[in-house]
Amino acid sequence: MRLKVKGAYLAVPVWTNPDSWDRYYLRVRSGDRLIYTFRLPEKTGKQSWECDYHAYLPMEGMAEGVKSVEIETDAPYPVAEGCFFTDRPVFEERVNDRSELHYHAPYGSLNDPNGLIYHDGIWHMYHQHNPMDNVWGNMSWGHAVSKDLIHFSFKGDVLFPEKNGTMFSGCGIVNSAKAFSLPEDALLFFYTFAAEEGENTEGKKDGRHFTQRVAFSLDKGYTLQKLEDWELGMMAPENRDPKIFYHEASNAYIMVLYLTENRFMILRSPDLTDWEKTQEMSLPPMWECPDLLELSEDKWAFMSADGYYYIGSFDGFCFTRETSMLSLYADKIPYAAQSFSGVSGRIISTAWLRTENHGENWHGLMSIPRELTLAKDGDSYYIRQSFVREAEPYIREKEGGYFIEDDLVREEIGPGGHLLKVEQLF
Repeated sequence: MRLKVKGAYLAVPVWTNPDSWDRYYLRVRSGDRLIYTFRLPEKTGKQSWECDYHAYLPMEGMAEGVKSVEIETDAPYPVAEGCFFTDRPVFEERVNDRSELHYHAPYGSLNDPNGLIYHDGIWHMYHQHNPMDNVWGNMSWGHAVSKDLIHFSFKGDVLFPEKNGTMFSGCGIVNSAKAFSLPEDALLFFYTFAAEEGENTEGKKDGRHFTQRVAFSLDKGYTLQKLEDWELGMMAPENRDPKIFYHEASNAYIMVLYLTENRFMILRSPDLTDWEKTQEMSLPPMWECPDLLELSEDKWAFMSADGYYYIGSFDGFCFTRETSMLSLYADKIPYAAQSFSGVSGRIISTAWLRTENHGENWHGLMSIPRELTLAKDGDSYYIRQSFVREAEPYIREKEGGYFIEDDLVREEIGPGGHLLKVEQLF
């Protein structure tokens, strides 16, 4: 089906099916140019021909100068027939209120927080997002913003799958190094490109080929463009989740990267473009989404997606463990936390909450942001968690600890700030 471009967004009807692994395809083309490609679920007999929701795909920047598009799909239900253009996507009308302090996208499946950055008075939260179903898949980057760190508003999707792969997790940083011939005030986003097929480090074919790539923003984070001429090649099967910060003491940028199984790597670069490996660690049972946090002048924490962490020292090249393995969480609901860059004097972290879906058109929430500080219990160091001060109006006390509750989730931090406990309420 061919449509004339008559709006800033292409609205695509979506039928959800949590019991179906992506079976069909949707492609949006302009001549030989592929603008969008998504996998679609199978439609079951229980579903009506009326869609569950519309996903809104931006045309600006994706199809500049394009006057019409061809919509192709092999789905046996009316995806193409239900597409239309609009300048007013429905998600602009939704802002979470007191009854929903925990951010979720208005549609689709949300998971890992990505590219968290505070810039020019705005908190930017990017996240893994499947706009085409309420289950994992079609990994794109959604984008939400907040002025108070508590109430986030969805602004749409900004990074999308390509012909041969999807956009996995990554981080954001201001381009102070003036890297990639981009201005100093540009925002850089390092992400994992998860290609579906490629060669592994031994030259053998495998099912996945993961590399680290860069996107950038010249409008303070609202639109992202992929940098086409740089990548950090694959160093291990499914290496992913780059997290980058500047280490002033050694005058270099540091990247922590997940490799495979329970292995992680630390790399450093003087300019964000050329990276050198300085350490590789095996830390079972820790797994994916690493972060390396400066807690004090001489104490650092290395943590992973599951909330496990070690406290130790970091000299700009290697992390040295000084404690046994510790944990931030009392259950398995919080996951893949990431700290915000661009924040001075505070470590602020947000986690994905792995809640169950009960028929909603959306799935997955974000935790209330927490501040992480160094604390001591006797002779042992640990990370103390507390809800950020911006959440003070919603914090309640309980038996020496604190909790925040809305209609969706109850989060409780126990005495001493050792463990976060999460309970789904819907």
